[in-house]
Amino acid sequence: MTFWSDLRVSWQAYKTRRKMNRQFGKREDPFSYETTPYEAARLAAMAAALGDGPVGAALEVGCAEGHFTGILTSRAARVLAVDISSVALERARRRAPRAGFIEADLLSWEPGAEAPFDAVVLGDVLYYLDRPVVEAEFGALFARVASWLKPGGRLLLAHGFSSEKEFAHRRSFRERFERAGLRLVSETVPEADRGGVRCLLSTLEKI
Repeated sequence: MTFWSDLRVSWQAYKTRRKMNRQFGKREDPFSYETTPYEAARLAAMAAALGDGPVGAALEVGCAEGHFTGILTSRAARVLAVDISSVALERARRRAPRAGFIEADLLSWEPGAEAPFDAVVLGDVLYYLDRPVVEAEFGALFARVASWLKPGGRLLLAHGFSSEKEFAHRRSFRERFERAGLRLVSETVPEADRGGVRCLLSTLEKI
């Protein structure tokens, strides 16, 4: 990255980190993962999208308080979970002690020797990064993430939407990963909703 790119990414990360720490600082489980049918259906659909059998190495970006991380640790031999909120990560470590955790911003973070992975999970994270100030860096993200997968590895995208416009926006994330060389395996919208919000779940595979 150039100096100005670093500056833009750092500023965007600062704003997002402050927002999410404030959200998680209000109370535990502010997004009601443990109490709503919508979240239960979303997490179950994500687990099913991993496919049958065990998973080798898994990366979860946007792990929040670790509700899906715990599911991953029951399926994967190794789990690395990333989030920008230190408040959320403190709770995630307690919920999924077998996982490794890193506080980082996806626009600048690289997994290094941890990659490649058999599964990468991005749940309700990309629309926080899709901002005009970091448009170029966000555009470069899709090929970067695709490169972290092993051949045959799966990418899970799960993002909420409440309108046709938001649905098209979430679907565009999947389309950009297809242009980065991944193949669509399945795409579904679980039945449960939450105040008009539903989840678009896309599963892609590295050929």
